[in-house]
Amino acid sequence: MNIVELENERLKWSLETFTEATAISSLRKLESEIEEIEADINEGKQVPEEYADALMCLFDSAGRHGIGVQEIFSAFAEKLEKNKKRVWKKNSDNSYSHVKVSP
Repeated sequence: MNIVELENERLKWSLETFTEATAISSLRKLESEIEEIEADINEGKQVPEEYADALMCLFDSAGRHGIGVQEIFSAFAEKLEKNKKRVWKKNSDNSYSHVKVSP
């Protein structure tokens, strides 16, 4: 089963199981999953399952908002190419932001 088929199965199950969840509530759940990942990193633990949980929450929010997994992967490819062409700067927290170009 490829990732698109797997996600379609997961979304179908989620819509049937979590009938009152919303795109926003799935984002709230994602926040808690990110906290778990951060705790694992701080403890030196590698837990791929927590990353899977976070992806599921993100895909759930998108699906409940009417954005399909195929659309996400198409946008992913387009955004990667766009990001490759940008100039990046390092932020004080070691994250990076692209340099905004004035029109």
